[in-house]
Amino acid sequence: MGPNARAEAGSVPAQGERVPVRAVSRALDLLALLCDAQSRTLSDLARASGLPASTALRLLNTLEHAGFARRDPASGSFAAGSRLMQAGLSALRRTSLYDLAEPALQRLSSGSGETANLAIQVDEQQATYLRVVVSARSIHYAAWVGRSLPMARTAVGRVLSGAAGPAGYVVMRDTLERDVTAVAVPVMGADARIVAALSITGPSFRITEEDTQHFGRLLLAEAASLAGALGG
Repeated sequence: MGPNARAEAGSVPAQGERVPVRAVSRALDLLALLCDAQSRTLSDLARASGLPASTALRLLNTLEHAGFARRDPASGSFAAGSRLMQAGLSALRRTSLYDLAEPALQRLSSGSGETANLAIQVDEQQATYLRVVVSARSIHYAAWVGRSLPMARTAVGRVLSGAAGPAGYVVMRDTLERDVTAVAVPVMGADARIVAALSITGPSFRITEEDTQHFGRLLLAEAASLAGALGG
């Protein structure tokens, strides 16, 4: 390497000069792509980002090692990692959805006597509780913020997947946990996409068929109000 090359490699930008770090910019582009879909293949990510597959793979390996990306061992596809989800949850707590849901959850819990929840989807298999108002009853469903919920075996997972059905809500009994019944509805965002789910959960022994219908009506009303506030 000649003197000029050494000088260029060791040069420092002038004060006030803004020079983007190419690797960071590329990594952020890949993170944005991971956020836009539940999972993507390496070739899809490379094509969408305009990067050579080898470069995309090197950056994805770094993101995976740091917990910001996750690779499916069976398919090899990539999805958002746990640290990216945590960062997203932290940011979402400061958005209108998180703030607007609190009074809705209070009304749902008060109107049903059971625990009310706000959930969001984090990947193909998992949803999580973003906000919870626990029932004041001595025997109640104990939920907590950040709890992982399988999409396929929960009412919130079903509605987040778009399977609300003709009634507009989903009722599930004794699936994830014994003696627990859940009723859930989707919440629509400004782009008419499902952005969250509202649910009411409680002990199965005291929730009748009439109760589930009542809960469904309560949830639909609050979901419509929340969607309107979000521009949906």
